[in-house]
Amino acid sequence: MLKQTLLISTLMAAGLLSAPAYAEGTFTGFYAGAEAGAVRSDSKSTVTPVTGAAASRTNKKTSADLGLFGGYGYQFDNGVYLGGEVSVNRPTTQSKAVTLAGVSVRERAQYEIAGKGIAGFGVGEDTLVYVSAGITQSRSKFLLPNNVTRKSNSDGKVFGIGVAQAFGDNLIGRVEYEKTTYDRKTFTTTGAPTVSYKPGSSRLTVGVAYKF
Repeated sequence: MLKQTLLISTLMAAGLLSAPAYAEGTFTGFYAGAEAGAVRSDSKSTVTPVTGAAASRTNKKTSADLGLFGGYGYQFDNGVYLGGEVSVNRPTTQSKAVTLAGVSVRERAQYEIAGKGIAGFGVGEDTLVYVSAGITQSRSKFLLPNNVTRKSNSDGKVFGIGVAQAFGDNLIGRVEYEKTTYDRKTFTTTGAPTVSYKPGSSRLTVGVAYKF
């Protein structure tokens, strides 16, 4: 998944670099930056005992979030913008364990990496409104029965919307909202309850980038 994420973003950037030569807009070029904001995790945990009914609960946790991002975009003379971006984010606080069917469960995200395609339209010369979509992977620690902890990756999809503002030729500020959903992870231990997790998150960030 990680290799696919990097490959998709690289191919998108290469395709944009080979695009026909129109008049370049304000947001054309390579860029790299950092962002900070808040992320709300929505991890649904389900415990299925060896005998008896399953129990589920969605654990919601809001925490500060830090990230790095970089990519390439091309803005045509008609204002249309197309780009590709790779980002890495990490929450600064972690969820607490909850008890379901007598079993303590917890999903602690360590980081998220994503590769996204971006499409937008310029509003005036210095403002860009855009949407993004792509694939993402999260590395997490999962708490299992008998107090066992296991690290595992979760693959998912990410969708976003944002506004970017250029300040001069090289500095760009942006505000962005992203919604991420992940595939279900199921852990089975002989003689112990089956535990499954369905991670998800919503992120609102403010970022600053330097355009090369």
